[in-house]
Amino acid sequence: MAPPQPDAPTLSIQPSPQELRRCSEWLTDHCQKEAVPPGPTGKLDLCLNEVLANLIDHGGAADFTCPVDLTLELADCGDRGLATLTIVDAGPAFDPLGASRGPLPRSLQEAEPGGLGLLLVNRFMDERSYQRAGDRNVLKLGIYFSKDP
Repeated sequence: MAPPQPDAPTLSIQPSPQELRRCSEWLTDHCQKEAVPPGPTGKLDLCLNEVLANLIDHGGAADFTCPVDLTLELADCGDRGLATLTIVDAGPAFDPLGASRGPLPRSLQEAEPGGLGLLLVNRFMDERSYQRAGDRNVLKLGIYFSKDP
């Protein structure tokens, strides 16, 4: 795993619902500073919130004492940019990209709350990777954006 860019913005939080707003504000502020358009920023924020909500709901109470580390990296890819968000947590080993999901509901009546967050991550993100590094989950989510105003 390559180390993050030396000047990449980072944030360390406790995995709790109270931290979700702070994460969104941090991500939005840094994306605005780097001229990431609102559309890709919103998709990245939605995926961040889905991943953190899953971590809070399924990570286990013992893991609430370990921080979740976020890093935002920007890359110049010619006529477009790439915003990559890395989420590192100490929860149980879990590859959200390889997780199987049940069939999609055929109607609104069949739909139940939850279960679509990982589908959104897979649909919205252009780049996705997961690895277990020691006792930490490392999830990278990237989205391309046009550099033209």
